[in-house]
Amino acid sequence: MRIRTIRGRIVLAIVLVGCIPLLIGLVLAYVSGMRSLRDVIGGNLQAVAIQAADRVTMLVQSEVQSVRLLGSAPLRVRQPVEAANQSYPIGHDKVQALINDRMQLWEKGFESAARLLNAELSRFLLETKVRDGDKVVGLLITDQYGALVAASSEPDHFYFGKEPWWETVRASGIDQVYVSGLIPAQEGSFRTSEETIDIAVPILDDRQHAVIGAVKASYRFDMLFAMIKQIRIGQTGHAMLFDAAGNPLVCPILPRQAHRIPSQLMAMIVSSEPGWAIAEDDGHGANDTVVGYAPVRGLKLPDNPWHVFVRQQPAESYAPIRDQVRNLAAIGLVMIGLLWAMGRYVAARIARPIQILQSGVEAISQGTYDRPLNIHTGDEFEDLATAVHQMADRLKTSRTELERLNEDLARRVEEKTQEITKHVQNLELAERLATLGKVASGIAHEINNPLGIILNRIECMEADASRFPMPAEVCQDLEAIRTQAERISRVTKSILTFSRGTVSTLKPIDVNSVVRTCIANAGERVSALSVRLESLLSASLPPVMGDRDRLETVILNLINNAIDAVSPLGAEGVVTVRTATVQMDAETWVEISVSDNGPGILPEIIGRIFDPFFSTKPAGQGTGLGLFLTYGIVSDHRGKIEVKNGEPGAIFSVALPTVGFMTPIHKEAPWESQAKFL
Repeated sequence: MRIRTIRGRIVLAIVLVGCIPLLIGLVLAYVSGMRSLRDVIGGNLQAVAIQAADRVTMLVQSEVQSVRLLGSAPLRVRQPVEAANQSYPIGHDKVQALINDRMQLWEKGFESAARLLNAELSRFLLETKVRDGDKVVGLLITDQYGALVAASSEPDHFYFGKEPWWETVRASGIDQVYVSGLIPAQEGSFRTSEETIDIAVPILDDRQHAVIGAVKASYRFDMLFAMIKQIRIGQTGHAMLFDAAGNPLVCPILPRQAHRIPSQLMAMIVSSEPGWAIAEDDGHGANDTVVGYAPVRGLKLPDNPWHVFVRQQPAESYAPIRDQVRNLAAIGLVMIGLLWAMGRYVAARIARPIQILQSGVEAISQGTYDRPLNIHTGDEFEDLATAVHQMADRLKTSRTELERLNEDLARRVEEKTQEITKHVQNLELAERLATLGKVASGIAHEINNPLGIILNRIECMEADASRFPMPAEVCQDLEAIRTQAERISRVTKSILTFSRGTVSTLKPIDVNSVVRTCIANAGERVSALSVRLESLLSASLPPVMGDRDRLETVILNLINNAIDAVSPLGAEGVVTVRTATVQMDAETWVEISVSDNGPGILPEIIGRIFDPFFSTKPAGQGTGLGLFLTYGIVSDHRGKIEVKNGEPGAIFSVALPTVGFMTPIHKEAPWESQAKFL
């Protein structure tokens, strides 16, 4: 019997493909089984990672306890350390001089240094090292000043008072323990060819109230954490130890340099909480790997905590699901055969109209709305073709309207995004300037107190000089001291002015005069470093509106930075200061440039050179505020500052408008140009 309605044909198709729900059920069973398997494996690997992290913590803490016991021995350790402390004279300078003498004797290898290593305490440390086995590289004990008292073997130097471990133990109280990160070979105190880890604890007095010295133990890193390599999960699973930067420290499979850790995996490894996940690339050449991870807590590492990472080859992890996949594949083949046979039967009846409708719908999806659908079946298919034509017309109209609405919406979103971004930048800038202002205000107040005393004493000395005859050189020195002290006072006032957000008092000044003063002030430093300081000043410069003290701060900052850049060159280092008149935007400006023949500035950081707290100098030698404040002062003067690399060295250029072209200054405007830092 011929079925003339689409309903009848759909009923027939449903009957014919009744086995499809079975296939869907099998697929869902596979997906559910895979998900459950991953949950089980991930939970197990997470538990292994947590246990391994706890074992690392207990291992290090046990070694810390051993070092504590060593440092608490009253007769063997505490008494020799107290005796060493009592051998120092009274007075910081005398103590430092004695330490310097002992350092020189140590470096020259005199008998006094040899006796130190042959002392009873050194022999006791050697016996302790031998008793602890090969995992200990060396032991050493220092007195309350950081000088060496005893060691199991000869360390690389005598004085440890400036070592991070000593400063941490000395400054942080009686309960402080120092545990270092991985120390590369040849860089530890005992210059061993193996990687090491240091543990240091304080030595306390009899009452356990004061630190009288410190004991430090250096361990072989690989031997101390050999337990990581012993962790196995199945046949291919293993554990690893990483630092917070994602660098592998211990791995039993691959050498450290052979790891390729993707950023996504690295972000998971260094998580502050334990967990598990699916890694697209596990760093060992495998994909879609179930991995577990956990942080090592309780060690208080200085800046680089450790993390345990556990992985297993996917082939072994997913082995239980293989049989299920094979069974599902066999069932799928059978189902495909049945569907193929059913499809041939169904295609002869209803496939052609459906194909025509499909091609028509695809054409509509591609934007062709006027393609005819030649279906004349006299049933619901023909009605459906007519409805599709009508739908195409409505879609064409709707698409045009949607495109217009999308354009309008995109424009509005862009406007709102720019507005929000600007607000966020303003908020961040306000927060930065508020923080910097508090710091600057505190520093200025702290300087003003001793500065007032200095100025008062200078006035008293000048009053004495007016009553009693003094040499002319002494009077000149007093005048120079007073001038510089008053300049410091003006600088601190300008810092307070900056912190309160007020505007500088600008007056017409001669730029060449300011530059000459800065060159004279930098002369002593240039002479000490054997660096040449040259000046090429324009003969006739128009005056500019400015605050002389703040402009001196700008030029001195640039000159000092240039001197720092060329100081390694010695006599070959040259710093050149130039002044000239330039035309910008049909206006006359005065340009001050400071150039050097140093190494220049790296291209990747030149855009951040004026950011607050950004410095290229070593730690402890720069605050990162000099160029930031310089930029603010120049902006306050309605000037411009630029930096570029020359051949060779760097060139800083400051352009200031002359008196005739100076724009009005508004109270709320000085720091608007700082928005570039956001």
